[in-house]
Amino acid sequence: MNVGLVGLLGGMAIVLTASAAFAQFPREGVADVPNGVAEPFAGNWSVGFPEFEGAINGEPLVTCAAPVRMEPGQNGTLLYHSPTRQSASFEIFEFSGRTTWMPENAASAIAVWTSPDSFLLYRTDILTGTAFWDDPRAYDRCRD
Repeated sequence: MNVGLVGLLGGMAIVLTASAAFAQFPREGVADVPNGVAEPFAGNWSVGFPEFEGAINGEPLVTCAAPVRMEPGQNGTLLYHSPTRQSASFEIFEFSGRTTWMPENAASAIAVWTSPDSFLLYRTDILTGTAFWDDPRAYDRCRD
C-alpha cells in the first residue's frame, strides 16, 4: 500500500470517528419542551458531562448542593446565576428545534432539551457561530 493511500484511509477513519462522536448527542430538542422561552429553564441545575455508553464521567462540575440558578428576565431574557455569584443575561430565541442563548459580548450557546428536566448546552465558535456538537455540558434540574 502506498503512503498516499495510507494517509487517505487514516484521514477517512478520523472523519468517520468524528462523525460518530457528533451523532451521539442530539441537535434538536424533545417536542414537549418549548424552545425560545425562558420559563422552562427556571430553577436550580447541576452541570456535568453527558452520559453515554463507554464514557467515564467524573464528578459534576456543579452539584445541587451549590447549583446554577436560572430565572426568566425581562423582555424574554434568561438570567443565569453561577454558584460563585456571577450572573449573566442572555437573549434567547428558537432556531431549528433548539434554543439559542445570545449574550451581549461573547459567543452564543445552544440548548437542546433532552427531557423537561434536562438539556445539553453546546458552546459555539465566536467567529463563525459553529456549534461544538461533540462537547456539550449536561444540565439536570435539581429536586428541591
